[in-house]
Amino acid sequence: MKKFSLPFLAFLQATGLLIYISIVSLIFAFGNQIFGKMNNYFGPILLLLIFVLSATISALLVLGRAGFLFWEKRYNEAFPLLFWTISWISFYLFLVMSVLIFVK
Repeated sequence: MKKFSLPFLAFLQATGLLIYISIVSLIFAFGNQIFGKMNNYFGPILLLLIFVLSATISALLVLGRAGFLFWEKRYNEAFPLLFWTISWISFYLFLVMSVLIFVK
């Protein structure tokens, strides 16, 4: 297996998270067209299930590899990976905010 540098691995993790968030956002944006209008208690149940699943997947994408490295006592790799991942997520956050400001 090819070994990636920590900044590149963090970039892949953050990009995967961005793609996942985009997919979930599309589901929320077009939920009425996909599932139809829900006037009963299934709507909130579906929303909460998606929320919990989304939190779990996001945690795995961000903390999974760093947690594995930490578990193996490879602290000198785990913490920089977490730092780089958070840095890339922050970059994507500012990029999306900038696009929203300039598209307005």
